[in-house]
Amino acid sequence: MKSRKILSTALFVLTINSLLAQASLNNYSNQTSPYNSGWKYEIPYMATGFGLLSLGFILDHTNNVIPYTPEELEGLNRDDINSFDRGATYNWSVSLSNTSDILLLGAMVAPALFLAKKSTYDDFGWLALMGLEIFSINYGIKTTIKNLSNRARPYVYNTNVPMSERTSTHSMESFISGHVSTTAAMTFFVATVFTDYYPDMKTGYKIGVWSAAAIYPAVTAYIRVKSGNHFPTDVITAYAIGAFSGWFIPFLHKKKNKEDKFSFTPININGNLGIYLSYKF
Repeated sequence: MKSRKILSTALFVLTINSLLAQASLNNYSNQTSPYNSGWKYEIPYMATGFGLLSLGFILDHTNNVIPYTPEELEGLNRDDINSFDRGATYNWSVSLSNTSDILLLGAMVAPALFLAKKSTYDDFGWLALMGLEIFSINYGIKTTIKNLSNRARPYVYNTNVPMSERTSTHSMESFISGHVSTTAAMTFFVATVFTDYYPDMKTGYKIGVWSAAAIYPAVTAYIRVKSGNHFPTDVITAYAIGAFSGWFIPFLHKKKNKEDKFSFTPININGNLGIYLSYKF
C-alpha cells in the first residue's frame, strides 16, 4: 500500500543516513551536545525500537481480519458511530489523501534541518540514530495498535466511495493514524533538539519552532479526517502518541547536571524555620 511504501522508504533512508553519518563520529569529541551519546546509551533504545517493530510486523502478517463484504456494507449504519466521529463518514477525497502523503514525506526529511547548524551538523550521526529510534518505536506502536483494534475507516460507511476501497484489507486500519503519529513524532523531535541545543534561543524564535512543530501534524490530522481515512479520535490519539515519542526519547538522552539535580533552601514561614528540598529528574 502507498502509505506503507512511503514509511518503509523513509525508514530505509533514515537507516542509511544514520549509518553513513556514524562513519565520522570516531574523530569527533562530543562535548557540546546536550545529549548523552555512544553505543552504550543507544542500545536500549535501539532494542526497544527493534522489539516494537518486530511485534508490529508479526501482528501485521498474522492478522486475519476480514474486511466487510458488499452485503455486510449494506447493513452498516453510520448512526452507530459516536456523534464526535460520525461526521467523518461523509468525507472522501483522493487528492487530500495524496496531499497527506506529501506532508508525511516532508516530516520524514525534516531532521535534515540539523545539517543547517554547526552544532547539530557535528552531531548529525547520533541525531540521525535518535531519529531512527523514534521512528521505529512510534511505527511499532502504531502498527501494533492498528492490528489489535481492526477499526473500519470512515469511508467504509460512505456509499460514494468505490467498492474496491470499502472492501479492501486497508479499510480495517483506521485506528490509529500512522501519518499523524509519524509527522508529530518527527516535528516534535526536531523542535526538541533545536531548543535543547540552543536553550538561549529568543522567545520569538522558540515560539515559532514549537508552533511549526505543533501545527504541521495538526494540519496532517485535519486532512486525514477530511479525506475520509480517519475518524477524529484516530488522529487525536495518534497525535498524542507521536508527539510524546518525539519529545520523550530526546528527553531520556539529555545530559543531567549532577550539581543541579538536588538543592535545598532554608525557608521561614510565619516564624517556622524549615528547609525546602528539590530534586530535578
